[in-house]
Amino acid sequence: MSYKNFYVSAKTLVTLLMIFAVTPALAQQAGASVDSVTALGGGFYRITGTALDSKGNAACALALASGRCMFTCGPGSLRCEGGTASLPFGKFDLTNLPTEANGTIILQVFVQGNISFAGAINPGGGGGGGTARWNSYNNTCCRNTSTGAVFTSTYSVTVDGVTKQSVSNSCTSASTLEGFTSTTPGTKSFTSQASSACGNFSGSGTVTMAANGCYRFQLDFEGNSPVNKFGTVSCPSSADAAILQGDTEATPMAIYPMLPASGESAETPAGTYQSLQPQP
Repeated sequence: MSYKNFYVSAKTLVTLLMIFAVTPALAQQAGASVDSVTALGGGFYRITGTALDSKGNAACALALASGRCMFTCGPGSLRCEGGTASLPFGKFDLTNLPTEANGTIILQVFVQGNISFAGAINPGGGGGGGTARWNSYNNTCCRNTSTGAVFTSTYSVTVDGVTKQSVSNSCTSASTLEGFTSTTPGTKSFTSQASSACGNFSGSGTVTMAANGCYRFQLDFEGNSPVNKFGTVSCPSSADAAILQGDTEATPMAIYPMLPASGESAETPAGTYQSLQPQP
């Protein structure tokens, strides 16, 4: 490549980086779906996946990990280390990635108009045996704002016929959290339900779980309605997936809406869903 062509490519890349950097962030976060994490030997890894906008759609973005980065805007997208990629729209393929001092790889995604995403990937065996692990957490409560009464609310998620539940009985204490369950890596369909005196909601969608990764479905309250959040969590060190507990905070990768369940009563709910506000 001539110095002139290199200068033009570098100038174009810097210009694109500036576009992503100066765009005002909205109250919606970008995300990522990780398709695979592959060990290359010598402590280096390759990560493939899809950059997502705040609605969970494939997006033109800047994907960055361990000093490697590329744009995900379709065939011809620039790679930061030079050259271009011939991947479909939204896809990224980052290779020769070293880990951080704690053994993780930090994946970042920047989508114009969205809050940037950053998630920790544990490539060194967090899931155990090449499997993926997941559970669910209810980060909401059902409360009557007039009387202060709090009602039990249950959040359940089903993947591959296995259901995980999380129950909330307080707006100031953590909900119950079941241990992780293992599943084969790949693209998974899920269904979810939230039920309480504040109303019954349901949701569904597809997510991608990578081998040796740990994930959480989380019920949150945003924009006056419950939503499903799917994200990564740090994998516990124990190999016994049946009894493990994980982080209470998930790094969001995608957000899916919850809709009123079919046949929902027209009666006024006894309260409204709210985000948990745990007290120290």
